[in-house]
Amino acid sequence: FLFILTVFVCSSLFAADIWETSEEIDVNGTIAEKNVVISGNIMKVVNTSPNGETETLVDLDADKITIVNHKYKSFQVIKLSKYIEFAQQLFNELKEKTGKFDPEKAIPKVTFEKQGAEKIEKWDCELWAVSVDGKLYSQIWVAPSLKNQQLAEFKKKFAAALPESLTKYRSVDAQIEDKFVEIGTVVRSIRVPQNQKMPAVKTTVKKVAKSNLKKIDLVIPAGYVDKSAPETTNTQVK
Repeated sequence: FLFILTVFVCSSLFAADIWETSEEIDVNGTIAEKNVVISGNIMKVVNTSPNGETETLVDLDADKITIVNHKYKSFQVIKLSKYIEFAQQLFNELKEKTGKFDPEKAIPKVTFEKQGAEKIEKWDCELWAVSVDGKLYSQIWVAPSLKNQQLAEFKKKFAAALPESLTKYRSVDAQIEDKFVEIGTVVRSIRVPQNQKMPAVKTTVKKVAKSNLKKIDLVIPAGYVDKSAPETTNTQVK
């Protein structure tokens, strides 16, 4: 469920304004790339790493999420409302089984401290320190001149579809994203390892621009295995 909160998409959209963001993610020297295109109620995310490539589309109007895994030549089509309903059911069952479960104690305390200004690449940025439960979690460089209004509006619409009991328990990263999407675009972030086994993660934005794409779409290659639940069908296959 937390993964679904950090990525979005759908099948096809003709639109005048499509914006594209490209990021490089460095995990202890291993490089991955993330490309996001967004317009209106549709966002597509392509993740490429040494482990393979995945494409995810979320279409809020169609109430649908499509995930394609090119490494395993498979795909899933998920009805967003059904997924949210399932997550809510799991949450309710957890509360009933544990009895003494206090939801408020399960929410990490995330705090933000503005530390100054720096120039990253060609962008003037605000530097922020993010702490979780009093311990430094990450450093964030956000460029107010690159405020992504399309992403901000999309996230608001997505959050509106979630019941309050679930929005409160989103991941720390989702809370951080919500904070800075209203300020501008995060052009660099450094995740501080919380223990010796965790890697350092550095994310750097390489591109923020209006896309030349005429539409956002996701075409599933022929022969890919359908891993969807039985109720979700009618997928576009080439």
